[in-house]
Amino acid sequence: MHLEEEFFEEEIRSGYQISQKMKKVWAVQLNLLDYFDKLCRKHQLRYFVDYGTLLGAVRHQGFIPWDDDIDVVMFRDDYEKLKEIALEEVASPYFFQNSYTDIMIWAFSKLRDGRTTAIEFPDFPPQFHQGIFIDIFPMDDVPDDAAMPALVGQMQREIWMSIVDPKGLKELLDQGRRLALDSDLLTGLLQMQVRERMKMFEEFNAARFGTSSRVSFITNYFLGSPAVLRDWFVDAVYLPFENIKVPAPAGYDSLLRCRYGDYMVPVQRPNMHEGIFFDPDIPYTQYMHKE
Repeated sequence: MHLEEEFFEEEIRSGYQISQKMKKVWAVQLNLLDYFDKLCRKHQLRYFVDYGTLLGAVRHQGFIPWDDDIDVVMFRDDYEKLKEIALEEVASPYFFQNSYTDIMIWAFSKLRDGRTTAIEFPDFPPQFHQGIFIDIFPMDDVPDDAAMPALVGQMQREIWMSIVDPKGLKELLDQGRRLALDSDLLTGLLQMQVRERMKMFEEFNAARFGTSSRVSFITNYFLGSPAVLRDWFVDAVYLPFENIKVPAPAGYDSLLRCRYGDYMVPVQRPNMHEGIFFDPDIPYTQYMHKE
């Protein structure tokens, strides 16, 4: 991807100063998005920008000045196809990172550039990939009190609990608490390796794809983020984002109001990656292997 020299100049946007270094980080992320977009187009996979990236596209026609990443979402069916395709097609210097390709257990994926550095976990072993990244979130069906009842949502939570809080789930079982899933099934789940539990979680969600009017990146939903309407994602519109155009949900106004309220009023908040050490010029391996 070609960017004009002017892109890399330090500037002030919405009263916030953006350094040349952050511009270089943004450039790496735009290149990752371009690589990801080509992969999705090749295999006819749908994705949308969302969260801060969607907000930035609508309000700033680019990055939110104080943001430092790119977020995209995909429906579960396309996300599962992407996972398989990435194993075959994503190659160095790029790396497709998820619970099956690296040591972190995540409910989403990252596309990283191994020529760069974005150290989130300084205590992790050197083989853990920590290049600059974009985040790729699967969107799953969540209860809508109609076609998909609340009981299914409780099942989703219990399987997820087996991954992130197996001790707590075992305590509930030992107490004889009434749960949505059969106790023998949950006991068997706890005896599996954690990646097998993750696979069960993803398969459970995939089996229910298309059954609800509401969707969400499900672990955010468990933490209280509102579900959104599937209909908002039926069509895509292309919005300017820095030097490119990105696919956004056609219902982006309703989506952003649901997420942020009066979203056109800038509010500077800490981003989700506060504390990451970025270096767009040096590979993370050079930092992680230092004594």
